[in-house]
Parts: sequence; structure tokens; C-alpha cells
Amino acid sequence: MALNTSKLPPEQDTLDATKHLEEAFAIFYAESQKLEAQQTALQDKINQLSSELQKSNQRLAILLNAIPAGVILLENDVVLLHNPAVLIFLPELKPGAIFEIPADWLASITPGEYVIAEKGVHQRIQKTVQVIRINEGSRSFIQIQDITANISRHEETQRENRLAAMGRMAAGIAHQFRTPLATALLYASHLCDGQINTDTAKEFADRLRKQLLDLEKLSQDMLRFISNKPNKTVLVNATQIIEDAQASIQFLFEAKQVSLSVTTTNINQGNLLVEPKAISNAIVAILENALAVSKANETVSLMATSDQQMLTITISDQGPGISKEILNSLFEPFATTSANGTGLGLSIAKNTIETHRGSISAESSQHGAVFKISLPYAQPSLIH
Repeated sequence: MALNTSKLPPEQDTLDATKHLEEAFAIFYAESQKLEAQQTALQDKINQLSSELQKSNQRLAILLNAIPAGVILLENDVVLLHNPAVLIFLPELKPGAIFEIPADWLASITPGEYVIAEKGVHQRIQKTVQVIRINEGSRSFIQIQDITANISRHEETQRENRLAAMGRMAAGIAHQFRTPLATALLYASHLCDGQINTDTAKEFADRLRKQLLDLEKLSQDMLRFISNKPNKTVLVNATQIIEDAQASIQFLFEAKQVSLSVTTTNINQGNLLVEPKAISNAIVAILENALAVSKANETVSLMATSDQQMLTITISDQGPGISKEILNSLFEPFATTSANGTGLGLSIAKNTIETHRGSISAESSQHGAVFKISLPYAQPSLIH
């Protein structure tokens, strides 16, 4: 059987190839038009985003320049950029430099705060700055703010509160002084009339001396109460403060047969910038208060713990607790239920703790009273 081996004419092949080529070109042209349109839309979007980014950068620059605090952006501790305000604190700071706290900035009591001494026209001026650092991966954001005015207002508020408290103390002072002073005058008059024998005179002299010593202690307590700032602060380990307080009062606990349990946890990791004796005395005042309400064979507990920034001391007893009537005025002068106390011990302790930028609180639990003292560590800033 014969096969049909005829082929299309060459002209037809050419026409078909041309048709396919034209169709392919048309498709290519259409897709090119779409791609060009998409590219144009994409470029318009890029231009829009670039414009918005530029405007945002301008607004951010205006905002940063208006902020009174110094702002620095770091990349691996290298300065990328900063606002003009930071030059008030660090006039030599330049982009590309390694950021570090200047050596002449003295660490304050509170972590992240530094005292800067500046030369004024007639005297050296001190101001306190707060340094806050926020880390985000390799980049860091630093804010430096002058808080001198805030600290001054805080100290002024404390001073006004103390003056107000002193006003409330007036009647209490008169009462506190009246009895020992009248007693001292009575003993002195007997000693002066010459009508008592030697043994009685010696006894009266001893009693007179005791009354005068009580008056002197009361006067010293009031002076300590109105004191504004620590006399001399030094760096001291928290363990030393606790040990000094325990050594000062341990014999009183033993004499009353009350146990003093002291436990410490991780308190050696930082130092306190404090007046050691004043802080130790404040802790002793709380322990004396706990001892006064404790009975033989009971226990007073002192627990000291810390994190990277704060030392926390918790003192608890097994006494009757604190009544609601006196809890709100517990730290006020002469707020005492003891017949033998002046009521200044807790007030002095509160003033001492607060002047060291710390805090103190009290609460009554089912098992007695609980006092909590918090003091900031004066450790180097986390910037280093």
C-alpha cells in the first residue's frame, strides 16, 4: 500500500513560522508592558516609602534635638549618632568613638546615677545624672538625664516633712523632757541642802546622773532625727553592716533569752555607699523593737537577700504584731506603746534609710511584726 508522502509547500511553512513568531512577540510585548507597569508601580512605591522614611527621619531628628536629655545610639559600643543635648554632658563625644562612662563621674548611691563636679565662677558645682541603657542585640540606646533638680526636690520634701514632724513633736518633747528634768532638779536640790547623809547623797547623785544621761540621749536622738544627710559615706560590704548590727545587740538578746537568727543569701555581690554606723544603728533600732515585744525562748529572724541592684533586709518577730491604730503612725516621732521608750527609734531608722535613698516598711502578720528595709547597691553601671 502506498503512503502519502506529500509535504506542505515551503510558502506555507514560512507563513506558519511567521504567525507563531508574531504571536510569541505579541505575548512577549504584552508581558513586557505588564512588567514595565509593575516596575513603574514598584518604583513609585519605593519613592513613596523613601519620602516617608525621609520625613520620619526628619521628624525623629527634630524630636531627638528637642529632647533635653542626651540620647546616644551605639553599635557594639561604638557611637553611631547622638543628639545635641548629649554634648552638655559629654562635649568630646563623636560618632565612631567607643562609649564609656568618664573616669571623673563618681558613682552615686543608686545604680545608674553619677555625680559630676563642674567648676563654676566662684565654686565647684555638683550635678547628678541618670544613665539608662537599653540593649537590643548589637545595638544599644543610651539616655543621659540631669536629675539634680529632682533630687533637690526630693530632699526639700524630706526636709519639709521632718519640719512638719518636728512641729508635731513639740508637745511630745515637752512631756519627754519634763519628767526626767523635774526628777533631776529634785535630786539636785536634795544634794544642795546638805541635810542628807553620805550614802543617800551618793545614791541621789547616781540617780541624778542617770536622769541627765537620759536627757542627753533624748537630745542626741532628736538631733539624729532632724539630720538631713549622712555625715560621711563610704563603700562597705553588706555583710559587714549585718555583722556590726548583730554584734551590737547580741548580748541584749542573750540577757532576755531570746534567739536572734541571722541568715544571708548572695549579699556579697555588691557594696553599699552609706554611713556604716548610721545604717547599723537603724537595723539595731528595728531589732530592739522586735526584742521588746519578744518573750523568753522566742526567736527574732533577720534575713538579708539581694539582687544586682538592691539589698533587702527582713526582720520578723513572734510578738503580738502591730495594731491597726498604731500601724499608720508607726514611724512618727513618739509613736510608742512602751512606757520606757521615747518613740524616736523607728523614726530615726526611717530617716536614716530614706536619706540613703532606701525604703522601710512594716506590716503585721499572724506570727508577729515584719519590717522590711531596702537599700540600693552602689555598684558600677551596667554600661561597662
